[in-house]
Amino acid sequence: MFRLSRANKVILTIAALLLFIAANQMTIVQHLTARIATKLYVGLKYNHLDLKYQDVEFSPQFGDYSVAYKDKDGRVYGFMVAPKSMPVIILHDPLNESP
Repeated sequence: MFRLSRANKVILTIAALLLFIAANQMTIVQHLTARIATKLYVGLKYNHLDLKYQDVEFSPQFGDYSVAYKDKDGRVYGFMVAPKSMPVIILHDPLNESP
């Protein structure tokens, strides 16, 4: 069995991170990253609501991604995800709004 040394593991991890960052310069990868980030967020926080992914789009007015999910009653919720280059931060959660 092939074993990696600690140094090789560190180099491999850094290379994977750099590849991920470079790939996130492409629009399709940015869309996928925004979708995955919201899927994890929705799955962890709102699993009981059974929300289904609908669409992801870039909003040039805000410079962020909007990812839409629909509940079983047909209501659509839009989550805002930033930044454009690596959309992993949930900026707006429509289900967690304060009055």
